[in-house]
Amino acid sequence: MTKNYLEIPEELYNKLSDYAENDQLSIRLENQQILLENPKINHTNKQNLALHYFIVPSLASGIIALLIFLSTNHPQIAFTGSRHLSVASLSIILSTLFGFFGFIWTYLRKSCDLSKSKFKIFRETLTLSVAYTSISFAVQIIFWYIIGKTFNGVTFDPFTAGFLVLVFVGIIFYFLISAALSITLPNLILLLFTTFIGGILVSMATNNQKDWWQHNFSFLGTGEATQHWQFNITLIFSALILLTITDFLFAEFSKSSLYNYKFKIIRIFYILIAFLIAFVGIFPAQSWTMPIHNNSAFGLVAVVLIMIIFLKWLVPTISKEFLALSWTALIALILSAVAFMGIHYLSLTVFEIIAFAIAFTWLVMFINSLRGIIQEGNEWQVKLLQK
Repeated sequence: MTKNYLEIPEELYNKLSDYAENDQLSIRLENQQILLENPKINHTNKQNLALHYFIVPSLASGIIALLIFLSTNHPQIAFTGSRHLSVASLSIILSTLFGFFGFIWTYLRKSCDLSKSKFKIFRETLTLSVAYTSISFAVQIIFWYIIGKTFNGVTFDPFTAGFLVLVFVGIIFYFLISAALSITLPNLILLLFTTFIGGILVSMATNNQKDWWQHNFSFLGTGEATQHWQFNITLIFSALILLTITDFLFAEFSKSSLYNYKFKIIRIFYILIAFLIAFVGIFPAQSWTMPIHNNSAFGLVAVVLIMIIFLKWLVPTISKEFLALSWTALIALILSAVAFMGIHYLSLTVFEIIAFAIAFTWLVMFINSLRGIIQEGNEWQVKLLQK
C-alpha cells in the first residue's frame, strides 16, 4: 500500500507541535489555502455563529418595537419620517444599542488575548465596538434617507411595523457580530481608513457654508466650526484604532525570529504618533490649547520624517520599492513645507492637508510592509513524498 508523506523543516514541526492534539492535526482547504489546525478546535462556521448570536436580540427588538408601536395608539406606523415613531427611527436606535453591546460580548468571547493587560483589552474592545457601531449607524442614516425618498408616505399596521424592525435590526446585528468574529489586521486598516476619511469628509461637508478652507484645516475642530466634535472625535478614535493596529501587528511580530530592539523602536514611534494624533483632536486650535495643538501636529510630521530617514537602519530587509516610495514622500513633505513657508505658494490649509495626507498614508503603507515581512518570516518549503 502506497503511503504519502509531507516533509517539513524542523522549525515548522516544532511550531505545529504546539497546536497538535496527541500528535494529530486536521487539514482543510479554505479560500485556496491549506489550513492545519487542532482537530478538537470547534470549526463552527462564522456565519452560523453570527446566526446563533443574533436571533435573541432580533426577537427582543421586534417585541420592544411592537410594544412601543401599540402604546402610541396609532393604527398606522410610518415607514420613515419624524412625525412620530417610525420603523426607521426604532430600527436605527435598537440596532445601534443591541449592536454595540453585542459586538463587545462577541469580541470578548471570541478574540480576547489573555496575554494582554486588562487595560489594553478594555481599550481595544471599546474602540472597535464604537467604531463599527458608528459605521453601521452612518450606513443606516444613508439607507433610510434613500428609503424615505423612495417610499414617501408608506405606513404599516403595528404588527407589520414591529416585524420590519426585527428584520432590519437582525441584518445590522448580523453584520456587527460577523465583524466581531472576523477582526484581522487588514480589516483594522480598512476600518482606520473608513473612520478617518469618513469623519474628515463629514466635517468638511458640514462646514461648507463657513468657508473653513479660508482659515486652516484645524478650523474644523474649533468652536467656530459647525459640530466641531465630529472632527475632534474622528482624530481621537483614529488614534485609538492606530493603537489597536499597533498591538495586533507587534503581537504577531513578537512571535517571529525577526523581532528585535529595532522593531521595538518602531512600535514606540507608532504609539507616539497615535498620541500626537489624539492630542490634535483633544486640544483644538484655539485659545490656550493652540500651542499643544500646533506642536502635536508638527510633531506628528517630524516623527514620520525621522522614521523615513532611518528606515533602512530600522528595517534592513525593507523592499527597495517601498524605500523609494518613502523617500518620495519625504521629498514631497519638504517641498510642500518650502512652498508654504518659503515662497508662500501654498496656503496654510492646503499645506496642512498635503502634509497630513502624506504622513497618514505612509504610516498605513508602512504597516502593510511590516506585515509582509512577518508573512515572509513564516514561510517554509515543504516536500510531498510517496513511498
